[in-house]
Amino acid sequence: MSHSLAKWSASRANLRAAEMQMELQQATQFEEDPVVGVEVVELADEATEEEENEEESEIRSLHEFIIYITQHMVFTGIVMLTIFLNALTIALETTSLKDDGGTASWLEYIDFVFLGIYTIEFLLKVYAEPRGYWGSGYNRFDFFILVVSFVQLAFTGMDVADFTFLRVVRALRALRALRSISFIRSLQVIVNALIQTFRTSVLDLVLLLFLGMYLFAIMGYYFFGYDEDADPEQWGTLGRALMSLFTYVTADGWTDLQRRLSDLGFSGSAWFTIIFIFFGHFIFTNLFIGVIIQNIEEATRADKAEQLSTRMENLNQKKAFILQRQQEDIANLLEKQQDFEFEDIQDMIKHLAGTLRHDDLVPFRHISGNLSWLDTFLTTLDHQEHTMYRLQQVHFEVANTLAETLERQLTTRKRVDGDELGSREY
Repeated sequence: MSHSLAKWSASRANLRAAEMQMELQQATQFEEDPVVGVEVVELADEATEEEENEEESEIRSLHEFIIYITQHMVFTGIVMLTIFLNALTIALETTSLKDDGGTASWLEYIDFVFLGIYTIEFLLKVYAEPRGYWGSGYNRFDFFILVVSFVQLAFTGMDVADFTFLRVVRALRALRALRSISFIRSLQVIVNALIQTFRTSVLDLVLLLFLGMYLFAIMGYYFFGYDEDADPEQWGTLGRALMSLFTYVTADGWTDLQRRLSDLGFSGSAWFTIIFIFFGHFIFTNLFIGVIIQNIEEATRADKAEQLSTRMENLNQKKAFILQRQQEDIANLLEKQQDFEFEDIQDMIKHLAGTLRHDDLVPFRHISGNLSWLDTFLTTLDHQEHTMYRLQQVHFEVANTLAETLERQLTTRKRVDGDELGSREY
């Protein structure tokens, strides 16, 4: 047994020595022949570059696939359905089902599923457009809702359900229903119009309305709240007078205030009420509605212009892609032509003219190879030839007419000259 083991060890040692000797010879060969070493290094660099190009191509393909998914109607429909179902489950939590332990647990599990779908949507959109995602205000709003959901989940796991902050955060989950705005274009137009209204015109209108309410509140205080037999409950201070006037602005419950003033003996209070309701309710309400309608029209025009710009940009991109594809095809054709055994394309066509049958199926990529296009082109050439023939006939007829007219004039002139010469001789 020991003799066999020693013999096996000796054979392994001899084999290892032979391998080391071959490696040493290869290294010596590379050192003696630098061209071989350079070729090996170049081949290694080319292999590395090919691997890197393949990795970049795979990453680019994955990125394009994610963009295709996030822009597909099916993906949008799934997210919209999730938002609708999530709003429904949040509404169910406000009913008596929350007292049922089993149902409450299922609602919590379903909420985890919805949160997972929102997270996957966020990750896919950020991966598809890392910078463009944050440029949209609706996307930033979606991210805020997602953060609020994770904060609520974290506090729930800490078992702090009695905190007021947690109840506020749980109430903010209702904002998830507003995520549907980012998927419906018409709602975006209305929201943009409202935001533009609050940014530009609402502050001026509110300031003017407040000045009018301040003026009428001071007048109401001295008319209806200053004396002892007045109405201090509704007009006794400036704040109470402003609250009463706000009731007039909304036109809801103003009849009770006016009846109270009439019962107290303020006979002229009706004119005060009518004037302020006309000023605060009719005028300012219609002004506010008019401003909103104007901003909605402007937002609609801006949205149409943006859609038109987007379509034109996509069309230009398609044109550029088609042009680039055609240039690449021409370059590839010219490159392949250099490797042909024929002198040019015409020589190759002449060689292949007798090898194709009429029933052969030949794939065509360009419009110049389409049979319908060729038929139309040949028909156009026939019409052009016929038109040229007719134009030539017209030219010939015009030339003949002019020649006949000239000949007729020359004959008439010769006759006149002959008559004049005869009369002189006579």
